Amino acid sequence: MVTRSRTFKALIFASSNAATAVVTLVIAAVLSRVFDKIDYATYRQTLLVYQFSGPLLALGLPAALFYFLPGETSRIRAVLLENLILLGVLGGSFSLFLVFGGNVFVAEQFSNPELEETLLVFALYPVLFLPTTAVSAVLVVQEKVQWLFLHTVVTRLSRLFLVLGVVWLCAAGPLGAVGAMTVSGGIVFASGIYLMFRAVPRSEVSRPTLRGMSSQLKYAVPIGLALMLEKLAMGIDQVLVSALCSPREFAVFVNGAMEIPFIRMITVPATAVVLPELVAFYKNNQKGEALELWRKAARKVSVVLLPIGGVLFVIAPELMTLLYSSEYIESSRPLRIYLLLLPARLIFFGAIFQAAGRTDLILKRAVGTLVLNTLVSYPLIYYFGIEGAAWGTVIVFWGYVIPYCIGYCSRLLEVRWFELMPYRQVGLMILMMIVAGVAATALQQLLPFENTLIVAMTTTAMFLVFLGPPFFLLYRKDLKGYWHTVRHRLGGRGDRRAS
Repeated sequence: MVTRSRTFKALIFASSNAATAVVTLVIAAVLSRVFDKIDYATYRQTLLVYQFSGPLLALGLPAALFYFLPGETSRIRAVLLENLILLGVLGGSFSLFLVFGGNVFVAEQFSNPELEETLLVFALYPVLFLPTTAVSAVLVVQEKVQWLFLHTVVTRLSRLFLVLGVVWLCAAGPLGAVGAMTVSGGIVFASGIYLMFRAVPRSEVSRPTLRGMSSQLKYAVPIGLALMLEKLAMGIDQVLVSALCSPREFAVFVNGAMEIPFIRMITVPATAVVLPELVAFYKNNQKGEALELWRKAARKVSVVLLPIGGVLFVIAPELMTLLYSSEYIESSRPLRIYLLLLPARLIFFGAIFQAAGRTDLILKRAVGTLVLNTLVSYPLIYYFGIEGAAWGTVIVFWGYVIPYCIGYCSRLLEVRWFELMPYRQVGLMILMMIVAGVAATALQQLLPFENTLIVAMTTTAMFLVFLGPPFFLLYRKDLKGYWHTVRHRLGGRGDRRAS
């Protein structure tokens, strides 16, 4: 079976994630200017409830499809139906929770009574959106990444127009914006279900069975618990800020806490594309090939991710002002702190754990991360405010998560820890970015401009001028690979061999 290059699939997948990230950012930028900080905090806290609960509700079922769909022929449609039924039931249970008192409970915990109404309107969203979390896995495994791109772009643009239309044309508050989000969930549901059934053909056995559902749950639950706990651990900062700080402070914090979606926009596609091959290599005991694929993915991601992170770090105050207005310039402080995680987040180590069938390691890591992040972040928030929340996450990640992942991944792939990742390449990139960042920041102080946009653009240009020549000299092969892939695919001349 002919397959598209991994680079091309990753680029398409990344474009889909970029569409989601850009739409989310545009909505946040507009609402930050239209709403006051309390109304904006109400909107973001409403969404936080699902963002926080989603991994628990999904129970790892979307990720399980990367394991159950590849190679399946006789009951592939049944596997999909079993997955969707489970996701629908789980999403429906959370919707009922919000309708029958959950909205009041959450509003009391966040000390924000406005959440009672917005969460009631939002209650339909989980049962609509949760089944569509399987779309990415289905379309990637079935080699339909272009469909995924179109689905994401169309549905996210619909969300953008709905939310902004309600806010601008109807002068609606957070309740109207949340209602528009719920309607957009229905659009995502209709599009996602249609594409998944188009991508997965009818098979000899198409009827779902309890045994099939049980098999998926047995595989997925450890992943789901781990994802839930990791989401809890990495998002506990927002929950603690909501509980310990005022809604106004939460509004400032949440705009700067953009590390996770920014990183996921690039790392999730890369991981999703290589995961089926990692599973195949590991099942065939080809650990050398698995390691080579892993290092190659990390190297390609670092070439894109680290320079973007460097630019954002240098122009963080100007970026927050341009996006959210001068009232949110303090959001640049948590943003810069979260960007310190970039070198540690080049790719998801959980992919190796999944490929090896050791999902228990993901769960154990998540438990440790949750406990440590709570213990470290709580006093830091108490003494240092919203910045303490960001520092807590960074300290736990570098002090516990990364050593844990490197240690276990090295054992699973039977290599020494210093052979696992392209450390030398990453270290050189970071060194070059530090030099370029210091030089650009120093020259920024001499700029005669006061216009925020001009200052941001000029500083970015200076950073790239300092970084560009040595970066291209050392990593021209990777950069040219990206360029040739995009040019050939857009021109229809690319081959279809795996790169």
